[in-house]
Order: sequence, then C-alpha cells, then structure tokens
Amino acid sequence: MLKKNLKLAIRNIFRNKLYTAINVIGLGVAGAFCILVYLYVKNEQSFDSFHASNDRLFRLEQTNVFSAFDKEKPKKSFFSLLMKNEEQKNMIITPVAFAPDIKSNFPEVENAIRIAELQDPVIRIDNQSFKEKNENVVYADADFFSAFSFPLISGEPANVLRGQKQVVISEKLAKKYFGSTNVVGKTLNITSDKLLLTISGVAKDFPANSSFKFDIVIPRMADPYYNDELKRGTNSFNDLLMIRLAKGTNVNTFQKKLDAFSTRYFKTLTESMAQQDPKNKPENFHVYLRPFAEAHYNQSQNWYHYTDLKNIYQLVCLAIIILFIACLNYILLTLTNAISRSQDVGVRKTIGAGRRQIILQYYTETQLLAFIAIIVGLLVSFICLPFFSSLTGSAFNLSNFSVIDIAVLLFTLAIILGLLAGVYPALAMSGLRPLNIMRGFSAYKINPVLSKSLIVVQFSICVILVISTLAINKQMHFISNADMGFDKDQVVVLANPYGWDEGQKAAAFKNQMYHFVATEPNLQDVTSTTFGFEQYGQNGHLINGKPVPIQSIGADYNYFAFNKIPIIKGRAFSHDIVSDTARLQLTAEQKTPHSSSVGRSVVVNETLYNMLGKPEMGQVNPSLGALIIGVCKDFHNDDLTKAIAPVYIKAYPNVYKYFRVKIKAGHSIPNAMANIKSNWNKLTGNLPFSYTFLDEDVAKSYDAYMRWMTTITVSCILAIIIACLGLFGLSGLTTLNRTKEIGIRKVLGASVSNLFLLLNRGTILLACGSFVIAAPLAYYLVHQWLDNFTYHITPDWTLFVVAGIIAMLTAIIAVSYHTIKAAIGNPVKSLRSE
Repeated sequence: MLKKNLKLAIRNIFRNKLYTAINVIGLGVAGAFCILVYLYVKNEQSFDSFHASNDRLFRLEQTNVFSAFDKEKPKKSFFSLLMKNEEQKNMIITPVAFAPDIKSNFPEVENAIRIAELQDPVIRIDNQSFKEKNENVVYADADFFSAFSFPLISGEPANVLRGQKQVVISEKLAKKYFGSTNVVGKTLNITSDKLLLTISGVAKDFPANSSFKFDIVIPRMADPYYNDELKRGTNSFNDLLMIRLAKGTNVNTFQKKLDAFSTRYFKTLTESMAQQDPKNKPENFHVYLRPFAEAHYNQSQNWYHYTDLKNIYQLVCLAIIILFIACLNYILLTLTNAISRSQDVGVRKTIGAGRRQIILQYYTETQLLAFIAIIVGLLVSFICLPFFSSLTGSAFNLSNFSVIDIAVLLFTLAIILGLLAGVYPALAMSGLRPLNIMRGFSAYKINPVLSKSLIVVQFSICVILVISTLAINKQMHFISNADMGFDKDQVVVLANPYGWDEGQKAAAFKNQMYHFVATEPNLQDVTSTTFGFEQYGQNGHLINGKPVPIQSIGADYNYFAFNKIPIIKGRAFSHDIVSDTARLQLTAEQKTPHSSSVGRSVVVNETLYNMLGKPEMGQVNPSLGALIIGVCKDFHNDDLTKAIAPVYIKAYPNVYKYFRVKIKAGHSIPNAMANIKSNWNKLTGNLPFSYTFLDEDVAKSYDAYMRWMTTITVSCILAIIIACLGLFGLSGLTTLNRTKEIGIRKVLGASVSNLFLLLNRGTILLACGSFVIAAPLAYYLVHQWLDNFTYHITPDWTLFVVAGIIAMLTAIIAVSYHTIKAAIGNPVKSLRSE
C-alpha cells in the first residue's frame, strides 16, 4: 500500500509542476526560517552551559539598595507572563570583602570567584602599546580556572593565578603580542594599572557561547587598590561574584541561610539607605542565587552577554506565523485543485477504495512534498546563515550542531509540516461521495466560505506585518533624525591615553592637543569631558524630601559652546572666574542632611532647574550643595528610550577622559583622521589611538532596535511572498475552471478591463476585509512596541492607508498574470474544448 501511494504521490507531484513548485517554494522558505530560528534559540540556550560544574555554579545577586537610582520598571508586554523573574533588575555588583566572608562562614561554598574589570587597560610590549576593551581584561580570584571549564594550553588551572605577579592570557592575545603561544615566563606590562606580570598560563580562546570573553586574567589581589577596597567593607561595591557550591548542597536551604546572613551583613548599609529613602526598608533586602547558565537571560546591568527572551519569543512567533501562512497556502491550493482531481477520487471509491486509503494517498503526497520542501529549506538556511547571524547579532554556524541534532530537527519539522498542511485536505477529499461526483460527470466544488476564510486569515496576518514594519521603520527614522540637543555631526571622540593618576602627562598632552586643533586647517574646535555618550556619574540628592538620582558630568570651559547647547539663563563657565572650578566651603544651612553635596559651581539643565523650583542664579542650592551659575537647554545624554534626566555639569578643566574634536564641514574626514593620528603618535610615543564618531555612538545605542526592525521587515517580505505565491496558484486554478465563462463573455463583447475586474473583484473585497480585521490588531501591537520609547511617533491614518494600499497592490499583482492572460486569450480556443 505504501509503495503504491508513493508512486501515485510522485506521479501527481511531477504532473502538476507549477502547483508543486509553488508549494515547495512556500513551504521551503517557511522551513528555512524555522530552521534558522531553531538554531538561534539553541545557540542562546547553550550559553554558559558547557562548564563541568554547571549545576553548582551560581551568580550572586542582591536587592538594589540604590533603587532610587533606577526607577525604571520593566515594561509589561505580551510575553511578560513567560519571563518569570528575568526582568527583575537586581544589583549584581558586590563588595570586595563579601566573597571571603561568605566562604569563611559557609562550608557549602567550594569557591567564591570575584571578577572586576580593569578600566581602559593599556598593555605595552617592547616599544608597542595596545589598548584592550575593559570587558576583556579582568582581575579574578585564584580558583577561576578551577571552577570554570576554560581549557588551558599551558599551565595548571589550580596554580596559574596563585601568585600576585602572575597572569593568564588568551591564545589570541599570545599570538597578537608575541607571535606564538609558547609565552609562559614572558613579561606582560599593563601600564594603565602599573603592573609588571609574568605569564603563567595560556588559555584557549573562550568559546563563542560563553558570556565571558576574557583575554587577560590577573589575580584579584594584584589590584593596587585591593586592600583599600577590602577595608571599606560594604561601602565599596566593585565585583561580580560567582560561587560554586559543594556537591550535594541543597540550594534552597543554602539560599535561606545566605539570605539571613546577608541581612545582618548589610544591616548598617541598608539602615543608612532607609534614612534617605523610606522605601528601602532593611527587611526588604535579600540576596539571591541565580544559576550561572541562566544569568544571561536577566536584565541586570553590568553583565556581559544578554539574551532578550522577548526577542526569542517574538522570533518563534514569527516563525510559527510564516509556517502557518505557508500551510494555509498549501491547504487552499490543494482544495482548489480538488476541482480537477475529484473525478479521480470518485473512480477510486467506485471500484472499492475506502476512506482510509484515500486519506493515506493524499497524506502521503503531502508528506513527500513536505520532505522535499524541508531539504530545499535546509539549503536556503545554509545560504542565509551569515545574514541571519548579523540580523540577530549572534555568532553561530551549523558546524556547532551535531548531524543528529540537524537530522532530528529536519525530520520533526517535515512531519509537522505534513500534519499541518496535509491532514485537512486528505479528510476533505476522502469525504467526497462518489455518486454525486460521477453523476453527470460533474466537478467537485470546494466550499467558497472556507477558501475565502483562509485567504482573509492569511492576508490579515500580512497586513499586520506590513503595518508593523512601516511603524517600526518610521520610528527608527524618527530617532535617527531627532534633535539630540547637541551637535553630533563630524565630531570625533578620542579616548585619553593617560590615566587620571598621570596628571602631569595628561595636562601636557591636553595643551598640545588643543594647540594642534587650533593650528590644523581642517579641524574646527576641541573640548574635553569626563564621560562619553550614555556615560555619566550619578548622585542621590534629596529634593523636597524625596531622593532623586541626578546625572553628573565634568567638562571643560567650552563644553556648551562646542556642543552648541544654549545657555538659557545665567552663564556658562569661564576661564576668568576662578570660583567656577574652586571647591566651595559650605555651611550647614547650605547642605541638606543625608543628601549628596557637589561643593562646586554647576550649570544645570532645564529639567533639574524646574525640579528645583527655578531658583535664583548665583546662589547655593541646599538640595545640590552647589552654586548654580547657569541653566542650559535640555539635551539627550541617553538614547530616546529614556526621558531626559536631571543633569548638572561641573567645570573640570584638568580632568578629562575624552576629547571631542570637530572636523570642519566640507573637509575630508579621512584626511583629518590621518592628521589627527599622525599628531597623536608624535605626542604620545605611539600610545593606542582609540576613537569613535559621536553620531555613530548615538546610532549604536539603537543597534538592537535596528536589528529588530530588519527582522520584522524580512519576516514581512517572506510572509507576503508566500501569501502571493498562494494567490498566484489559486488564481491560476480558478481561472482555469472559468475558461468557458470567460470565452462566452468575450464573445458577447466583454472588454479586457471588464474581465479583469470580474475575475479580481473577489480578491479585492477579501483584501479589504483583511484590512478591516488586521488594522485594530496592528494598532495595539504597534503601541505596545512604541511604549519602549519615551519619545516616539504617533501612528496616524496615513500609516494604515499606505499599508492597505501595499496589501491591495500585492494581492492584485499576485493574481494579475493569470487573469490578464485569460482575458486577452482567444475565446475560440477556450470554447472549442467544450
């Protein structure tokens, strides 16, 4: 029976080549998208799960005692119920002293590993200097390589970090610095922290699915400030803390013991914070253990790799939607094609075939087609994998997955496709009554309500995707062109190569840099600041009795003029006024108890000025503990997902971490950059030249949203293509079955335009119905997404009209080929066969 059904299936598949091609392309494209989404999800699930002690590794978190500094609450979404506690923003930075105290008090703790980044690390090898990323160079406790399964090429895991003057570097960095991995015993000079270390081990490059991507690991106690931070106890939060529990430890029991211990341990701190904010009650403070392999799903700041579960759920939903549309196509085409195959069913039933045999025949055909489509989908996924990797921002490839995993995926997906697309048509065809079919050799007519319903569902989904795509593109265009309140065009941001403790060198370099810019014809101006875009200090101030987190920025005198930030009241800082940079001697009346005190002259933004009640200029404000000399116009120091925060700017002409250099309009940027780098190398002795463009820094903050915009756009295009393939095939079959009617109408004088409207009127009405159903759903979903932005567009009627026109045009284009071909055909040929 199976052999016979396979023969019939192969015969029917190759007999209807156009019909088969449409189904294979539709199901294949949907299958490819599903394969790519599956690979992405499995890759994200694999993060940090490869460690041998994975079930005993935990990240330690605690209630954010500085909660007043972060009033942002997780935004509720359609997927919030699935997120569990992943949206909870705990504090994951712990005191330096906490790890040894935990280990000494709990025998259950086998290892307590602290990790702290170096700030702006500069490594010097012979006469060359290299600047590495902060997140790649860390201090870590001696048992780091014992607790985590990061293989070493050279050295023993238990010993490579035992000495304070030892260091482990990655295979990649060993080749970069020395040209070989045989570097044990060589010296590594980390000039930024004044460390001269001996290489004790070489680690294999950390895997792509690791949250940690460290290239240099230094013993935690080698930090020059380690002992000072240790003495400060709970007043110094600096380290990430991971613990490995002993085998057999009951995690829930240990969690309760640790929580009780931590309540006592942090009592002084929590009571102090409660005085500033009554909401910070000491009894509300808790310490949590989060499985290390699940830490990357959490939204807490300062972690290395973040997997947004909402994006995963959304991608899975998109894959299901596209698969659903492809299956609807198949069902629609199969039922429509039943017109030409009903006689076959009638004959088979007349000679004794049972319903079960008919079902198996049609299901076998669908299942075979599904397997072919999945093979096509696999080939498409191979081709699209690099693009999909860049789309999701995740580096993965098929070689990371076993052949068995891929085979199981393909088989499962093919079976699902076969069931979704094949069961209903098989049941419908097997239910035909042979007597009704054979009597008068009449053709079977499918239920028009069913076919129209399938088209409406399919196109409603497409309209929702089109509206969503237009809204997202419009929002991203809005934020890309929004006025940030400062000049970001052709501004180069240069990182100061000297540390804050190298005052004389830094001051000399600043003077030389300013002189260079003033004499360079293609450069316009230069200023310096303590922070880059989306960076700032933050202090808690009591305003009207309530704690308010206020951003703090240190800048040079010309900061406002350079950035074109208007001063709307008072004045900006001045070289000629010494008090602008002097420390203020404040009386008790000039400071609010339990509130931070700036102790300097400041310029505040409009938001802070209004919050303070619009005080007079030139007076000390007790809430700030600062002399307000001016008010600047509000500007965005964060991306547009956040509201403009209260900010004060202090004049720090001798403290500068970043230089901003303005290139003159109309001048060659490459030539200007070449001149800057040449001068930089002369002035610094070839210290690392690190730079970004300010407009790129702003754009980078929207990378995740831009990738999501591209994802929605691609999904929309795929869905429309698949839906149009279905309409294309449907119109061909429908037109074929109305050939005689078209011929008669042409003989009676019907024009091509009249026939075109006649044949497409139903499609146009169905497209309109789809729009009516889809518009309110799309409106809701678009508003949900726009809630992520404090500043966003307002979806108006034009958005929906354009989406409706696009949906209508695509539907008409999809059915035009067959209808126009039939309308302009010779009616004699269509009537001769009758």
